[in-house]
Amino acid sequence: DWQRQAAAGTDGSKPAAGAATPAKVPAAAPAKSKKLSYKDQRELEQLPQKIEQLEAELAELHQQMADAAFYQQPATVIAESQQRMKTIEAEVAAAYSRWESLEQV
Repeated sequence: DWQRQAAAGTDGSKPAAGAATPAKVPAAAPAKSKKLSYKDQRELEQLPQKIEQLEAELAELHQQMADAAFYQQPATVIAESQQRMKTIEAEVAAAYSRWESLEQV
């Protein structure tokens, strides 16, 4: 018996009363592969093009703002451009997030 216990890594003594034994965690059930609806499939197909367009517009705004003459315009035009840039950045982030969520399904 002592050889079997030594091979199993136990010394035959009982664990202390305060020692916690690891609980067995049931294995997670495999996730069912959920198919995308037609609408979601179309959205997934169109997202890369939408992101590309938004990023192109964002790059154009960055290029315009990099020009020193841009800041010689009225303050309202500058503020509108900056607001549009923030809006586009938020749209790009939302599009990437949506793309990621659709890809995980």
